Amino acid sequence: MALGYSKSRIFLPIFSIAFLIASAFVLLNATPFAYAKEKVDLIVERGYLGSYKSDLFIKYDNNYIYFAKIFPLLQSAEGIQVFEVENEEVLRIIEAPKATFNEGEWILENAKITTIQPQLEVGKNPLWVEEQKVYKTLVGFKPKILDNIYEKQGSISIVDAFEAMNLLEGQNINTQKLRASLYVLLLFPFFAPLMMVCLSGFTPNSNRYANLGGITLGMILGILVVWGILFSFSRLSMSGFLQPEFSVIMPIGILALISAWLFVRLLKA
Repeated sequence: MALGYSKSRIFLPIFSIAFLIASAFVLLNATPFAYAKEKVDLIVERGYLGSYKSDLFIKYDNNYIYFAKIFPLLQSAEGIQVFEVENEEVLRIIEAPKATFNEGEWILENAKITTIQPQLEVGKNPLWVEEQKVYKTLVGFKPKILDNIYEKQGSISIVDAFEAMNLLEGQNINTQKLRASLYVLLLFPFFAPLMMVCLSGFTPNSNRYANLGGITLGMILGILVVWGILFSFSRLSMSGFLQPEFSVIMPIGILALISAWLFVRLLKA
């Protein structure tokens, strides 16, 4: 007791505020806020948001897409070619010098569409070429998905991570890195409140006979060690060395169980 108040009454408001802040941070990571730091870093380093990937060739549904340049943060691309395939035969080739991603689909500007006739006849042109100022295609194929697949570093929002996982699983592509990023976004913000609960169990009832300096040093070292382990595991999972369910979910789950046990003890004290 301290001035008639138990530990649980003292710490409960602090725990509640900490969990609310962590929950708010998780919700923010489901919005474009998740890309704020990356945008700021690009502006500081280069003075603009023009980071791009070049010469990418990927498969999406029945389409094969080539990007000469793609700007994930600007959601635009240059030199795009889309090969529409059915039954292992190319039906149509769409080429455009520029394209932008808007409202869930790619809008190709000044597109050249070359349709290949399914049946070839002597004396007839097998190709039918037309041009369109605006051509919409690749619905749901977000440019930020590419950035997260091909870069070891790179931010992604929770919503985009879910959509990317659904997309890649449909293409039978490994989603380990995306799963690791998603678990980190969902679970790591709760590290601080969970550690607060754990450390509260080691807080002395009175500072009269306690070595506050030693206790504080021990708590700081404990936080650094636990954070170092969790951070290392998360990086190993993103690099493909460990499965994220083992290296991210399980350690946070163990920490949550320990916190719950200590919190129950705190309530009974």
